[in-house]
Amino acid sequence: MSKSTELSTAAKPLTILHTSDWHLGRRLYGQLRYEEFEAFLAWLTKTIQQYQVDILIVAGDIFDTMTPSNRAQALYYEFLSVISSLHCNHVVIVAGNHDSPTFLDAPANILKYLNVHVIGTACEDIADEVLVLNSKTGEPQCIIAAVPYLRDRDVRSTQAGESGADKDANLLAGIRQHYAQVADITKDKQAELNAQFQRHIPIIATGHLFAAGGATTADDGVRDLYVGNLGQVSADTFDDGFDYVALGHLHVPQKVGGSDTIRYSGSPIAMGFGEAKQTKQVLLVQFGEQLDDFSEVNELSEAKEAITTSDTPLVSDAAQDDYPFTPDLFDSLPSDTDTDTDTDTDTDTDTDTNDNVVEDSLNTSDKHSQPTKSLYKNSDNSMQVVSVTVPCFQQLMHISGELQEILNALTALPTDKPIWIEVEYTGNEIVSDLREQINIVVADTPLQVLKIRNNQVRDKVLKSQVAHETLQDLDEMEVFERCLAANDVAESQRPSLREAYAQILHDIHQNDHMAE
Repeated sequence: MSKSTELSTAAKPLTILHTSDWHLGRRLYGQLRYEEFEAFLAWLTKTIQQYQVDILIVAGDIFDTMTPSNRAQALYYEFLSVISSLHCNHVVIVAGNHDSPTFLDAPANILKYLNVHVIGTACEDIADEVLVLNSKTGEPQCIIAAVPYLRDRDVRSTQAGESGADKDANLLAGIRQHYAQVADITKDKQAELNAQFQRHIPIIATGHLFAAGGATTADDGVRDLYVGNLGQVSADTFDDGFDYVALGHLHVPQKVGGSDTIRYSGSPIAMGFGEAKQTKQVLLVQFGEQLDDFSEVNELSEAKEAITTSDTPLVSDAAQDDYPFTPDLFDSLPSDTDTDTDTDTDTDTDTDTNDNVVEDSLNTSDKHSQPTKSLYKNSDNSMQVVSVTVPCFQQLMHISGELQEILNALTALPTDKPIWIEVEYTGNEIVSDLREQINIVVADTPLQVLKIRNNQVRDKVLKSQVAHETLQDLDEMEVFERCLAANDVAESQRPSLREAYAQILHDIHQNDHMAE
């Protein structure tokens, strides 16, 4: 990314907080999680106050579904009303693939009066996605290229007889063209403002997409954005004129293509047990002549007044715990992003099925850890990226192993706070009463076992072709595979049927039910 060294920046540093993928309203195996969402939003409010954040960017997937519950909507609007009264000058929200574009856009004109800028749908006039955000004194702080999740229909026209490769090429070309057009507009606006104010006005772009080579975890609920997992973009999609690119969609915090200024903030809450070992974060991006030294900032002090959005306190006891920072997850990744496969990282983010051990986030607690970590500072010290650790509001744990190992691990757990647990039995013996034995151990404790995976029983069921599986154990494609097998569909016909079914699923997920 190009940085201006000839023009000065504003005397007071501009501080931007980048977050994404809240998934308000999401459940975990049927378990409601509103207390976690409340606690996170209360923590985020205090973080914005503490670091004197000027602009908040939420890069998509604010809600988990296109028809969010009343309670999820209440959390969203109450948070925005609180933020608008604080130091934060502007909030920029773009839609993700889980969001309803029309639902987010509906109150956009009203929210503008609170300096909340919402872009739910790719604009017919791309210039409408370019926002010049001013300080309270009326001077420009930055230019935002507020690009939401680009749906297939936004960037590509369907043509009969297209192959999968053609679809992918046309889709990527459409995404590139969209970003190229918005870049041209922002750079023209930047040149005009730079000349007028004689200082560098930074450009920040947003996006909700899957970057090629991006790291994911099992059980994170990240959907394919396009049929066949097409549309994975590379870092060169983003113009060098962008000073920073704030991305959403992937739940693992990471940088893209080796670039320190193109980043996913990751989800602030573990969306599944596959993310249980991750330490979550939000990102502070700062521009200025004299950057703040965030290493001197201590842990968030207790608020003088409890910030609430309901009669229930928003910050639980778990929110006060200290958690260590996970190293920048893309430090060791190659900068080449032409691969379309998941890439391993320094930090173990996947369930290790080779070791029969307890995998959790409990043993990672370090009372001496710092809440912030510097990830990047440019050569002339006019820009920096700093991570801020998000506390764990609900502890998750994955336990795997032989029966006795599982029972011993459950018995050894602390019982002074709730822990949600996923158990995976990997032993060779058939244990028909696994659930009963586990329930005896956790009875009369705050431990909650949300999911039990008995691989031996599952394998036996599949081999005997006895249908004892539940829908909770299968996703849509697995159900379809069972149907193909049950109806003895010829192998030669299955690929085309799978592709057609995947298209149907994609249309269901992408159809905006709020639209007229």
